[in-house]
Order: sequence, then structure tokens, then C-alpha cells
Amino acid sequence: MFLLFLITFFLFSLNPVKAFDEFKTNQKINYQIDYQGNAIVSQEIQLINNFSEIYPTTYQIILSGPALEKITGTDNRGNIIQKVEKTGDLNTIYLKFNDSNLGKDKVTKFTLNYTIPALAIKKGNIWEIPVPENQSIKETDSNEINILIPSTFGNLSFSSSNPENIIPLNNQTQIFFNKTNQKIFLIFGNYQLFDFNFKYFIENTSNQSKILEIAIPPETDNQKIVYKEISPPPFNIRVDTDGNWLAQYQLSNNQELEINVSGQAKIIPNIIKATIDNKDYLKEQKYWPVNDPTITQIISSLKNIKDIYSYTVNNLTYDYAAINASERKGALNTLLLPTSSICTDFTDLFITLARAKGIPAREVQGFAYTNNSKIKPINVNADILHAWPQYYDQNRQAWISVDPTWEKTTNGVDYFKDLDPNHFAFVFHGLDSENPLPPGAYKNKHNTKTVLVEFATQELISKYEKLKVISLNGKIYQPTVIKISNQNYNSLSDLKISVNNLNWKQEIKTIPPLSSLEIKIPNYPFFKSLNPQNRKINIKVESLNTSSTQFYLSNPKYYLNLAIFIGSIITFFGLSGIIITSSKKHKK
Repeated sequence: MFLLFLITFFLFSLNPVKAFDEFKTNQKINYQIDYQGNAIVSQEIQLINNFSEIYPTTYQIILSGPALEKITGTDNRGNIIQKVEKTGDLNTIYLKFNDSNLGKDKVTKFTLNYTIPALAIKKGNIWEIPVPENQSIKETDSNEINILIPSTFGNLSFSSSNPENIIPLNNQTQIFFNKTNQKIFLIFGNYQLFDFNFKYFIENTSNQSKILEIAIPPETDNQKIVYKEISPPPFNIRVDTDGNWLAQYQLSNNQELEINVSGQAKIIPNIIKATIDNKDYLKEQKYWPVNDPTITQIISSLKNIKDIYSYTVNNLTYDYAAINASERKGALNTLLLPTSSICTDFTDLFITLARAKGIPAREVQGFAYTNNSKIKPINVNADILHAWPQYYDQNRQAWISVDPTWEKTTNGVDYFKDLDPNHFAFVFHGLDSENPLPPGAYKNKHNTKTVLVEFATQELISKYEKLKVISLNGKIYQPTVIKISNQNYNSLSDLKISVNNLNWKQEIKTIPPLSSLEIKIPNYPFFKSLNPQNRKINIKVESLNTSSTQFYLSNPKYYLNLAIFIGSIITFFGLSGIIITSSKKHKK
């Protein structure tokens, strides 16, 4: 039930004729990757005898993936390759050693060299490198991996295993791993770009005019959006508590409307900073039975969020045949049918367990790229999205994305430590496990594909026009309220609003495109308001995206307070005159 990206893992296994325990393996592997992504590989391997009477005479090396090229293998006396076979996607290299190194701790040394065409694959703005996995390495073995890549590939934005060291060199980057038996999957590039085109079909089936909303991709700390078209434009776009962007349309009775939305998403590896009310993200929801006894029993043995993640990965099995299933099971039914799970099931179970443990969690529905349907399943003929969970890290005060589904389907790539930039969020479900509906769910009986996402070939440049600021005051006795309208197709970030001569400022994190908000401006102190300079309210608006702009609005309180002040003065002097006159008459 999801869209994903390609990972082609070359399963590297070194299978001696004898059992693994009879030898200890020391291995050094060097990958030199060129600008086209082709890899030149050199392996220096040592087999150390664990027993005096056993020594290696033959070996087999099995690599799955594309056909290898320019394969050579030698020990200190020459060639050791007997033959190479290609069966399906398996490359089997048969080795026969020239020397017999008999005796405990004796070492058999040999070297292999070959090339792997297109080991690194460019997808959009990033490069993906699935490093061949060595299945023969045990915890006690030595396994050093050194990778050299062109610096033009960009920074390392995702690694499924922590590198020992990263060294910038002239026109290259060197990455070193030591004693790892984890799958290594690397992504290079500072960001990913996706172009998207969505269709929405909405209908007001009531007999009265009604406001309907559609969810469009929101901006976050790790996702920037530039819209090319929202047609017809909404009368407003509001932001809900979860950070979803909801475009609002006024439909008359029995009206149907088709809406086209297009733009570009820039995905940046980053956490999502947020301040939340914890209790809102610990509540039980339709698919998240937090208080069920079964859930309570499970979490009693789980200590932290990593345990919850591992439990989800280890106890569920992805069902490739269920990718077209439209029914969402929820956490309890997922536990009853663990071998028929899809991405929403992995996500619902994780969220339920996390909330039951007192850890805020929510669901993300969106798009994740793949062109390898076996490793990461996808239905290319339907608007089937991917789902993954987020948990809230109290120390960092941020939402952290993880993907237990992908860790399961990739057989061990670590998607707890980090998430790659191929995940494009459409909606967040925290306060409600079902709503808002994501793009792709607004078909209204139209049997057509409504979600198209593909790599962008060129980054769109945001264009900004000036903000529009108007006063909404109708009466002089009403509070001063201004309406700020963002008429751009881009959001405005970190908006700062201040009023000259007032110690007042308001900050707004984001104003979505084609949206507006109303702000109440505090009044000047009475005597300060009488200053002729304050006949107009001088409002300063600035943001990260636009230069500082001054707006001058009429201050109705100036004339009201001036009239009150003058009236008070006249009344004061009038009363004073009366009092003085009365006093003189009394003296006479």
C-alpha cells in the first residue's frame, strides 16, 4: 500500500566449502565510484585457520545483481578463478587456491577485482548507493569498507549504518565503515525535488451552500513547497493543529467542482520542530486502541521507542498480495493477522504502542519513491500512497519520522535512525486517525488517476509579491483589526508584525499561499494616541521571504480619543468657571 524508491542490494556472500566456524575472515573492500555511478571494486581477503588440520582449498563467491565485468582473482601464485556463472540475477565466482596453508592460524590471502556497472544510481537530485552485503562476516570477523565517491554527488544525506569516518578530499569524498555487518545503503545529495499534479473532485450534495476543504501538501521544516497552479483558487487556506494545509471552497447546493493543483516539493533531510500538547497525541482513536488489554500487555515488556519500533518490524510480515487492499485494519486486527500487513498496519501498530507507552505519535500519509516493486511494493495504476509514523522527541522538541515497513521489506536497512529524502508528506494524522483525507482520496466516483509525482528536472524559483494589508474596523469604538493577505503561490515564513511607537510585536511561523489572517492590534495608550504622528497606524511587516514593508492605516481611535480629550478639557474649564463664579457670589 505504498509508493517507494528503488534499492537494489547486491547480496555478497563468501561461502567456503567448510563451515564458517573453521575460519576467521579479515576483509578490506574498496569501492571507487566514477561520475556515471560505475564502481571499481577491490577486495583483499584473509582466511585464518581456526584448526591445525583444516585449511581452505576452494571458495565460492555469490553476488546478486547485474552481471559483473572484468573479474580477476589472484593469490600469491597467480590466478585462482576457475569459472564464473550467471544464473538469473546471481553471479557465482568459483575459486581454487594455489597454496595449501595447513596449520592453526595459517593465513590464506587472495584478492578479487571486478566492476559493478551503475552501482550508484541517480534519482532526481540524489544519488543512491546500495553497498554489497557480506553475508559471511561474523561479529568476530574484521570487515573494513572504504568508499570513494565524486564530491559532485553532494553531502551524505542518509546512511543506514553509521560510518566510522567521512573525509573530504580533492574532488572526492571518502567514507569508511569498520566491523559492520549491517546493510549499508547510502544517499548523497542536499535535497530531493518532486513535481506533482493532483486532481480533486468534490461535491456539495446538500440543499444549502457549504464550505468544503481539500488537503494540499504542507510546508514543514523538511519540506518546502512551490505551487504553480491551484485552479480554481480557494477563498482561503487554513492550517490545522497538525500542520495540514486545507484549501477552502464555497460550493452552492448540489454543486460539483474539479480542482487542479500542481507544484514542486523540495525534500530536505531535517527534523520537524514543533511545540505540542502531549495529551492530544496520546489519545485513543479509531485505529489506535491505546487502552486495550492486549496493547497494555505488549508494552509492559517494551522499554522505549526503539523497542516499539523493533517489535513492529519483527512481528509483522509485509503481504505483497494485499497492496490493493482498501480496508484499513487498525492495530488490533493487525495483531490478529500479522502476516498480511501493509504500510498502514505497520504504522497503526507503532502509533498505538507508542501512545500506550506515553510517547506522542502520529501518522503521515504521502508519497515515497521506488521503481523496485519487490523490495518496496507499489501499485503504479492506482493512487495508493505510503504511510509511515512519527514520534515526538521531548528532548529535541521535534517530530521524528521512522519507517518500519521499509525496514521489513528491505530485510534490515535501518529506517529508525534516519529517513531518506524520498518521503514526500501529503497529510498528518495526529488529532484524528482518518482526517484530513490525502490527495488521491477525492475521486467522487471518478475512476481516474488523480495523483502524479515524478522527479523534477529543474528547481522552481519562488516569486513573491507584496503583502496586502487592510483594516477591518467598521466602527471607531471597535478594536483595531487588520487582515494580512498572502497573494503569492508560495508560503511566507517567520512573519514578524510590529507597530511603530508601540512595544508590540507578533510572530507567525507560516502563512500558506493564497491565504489570509486577521490580527488584533493593541491600542495606543490614551495620551500617546493624541500625538498627531499617531493619526495613522504605522505597521511594519517582514519575513524571511520578503523585504521589510511599511503599511499606514487610518487610526480611528486618534479622532475618538482627541474628541474625548477636547471634550474633557472644555468640560473641565466649564465646570471650573462655574465653580469660580459660584464661589465669588458666595463671598459677596
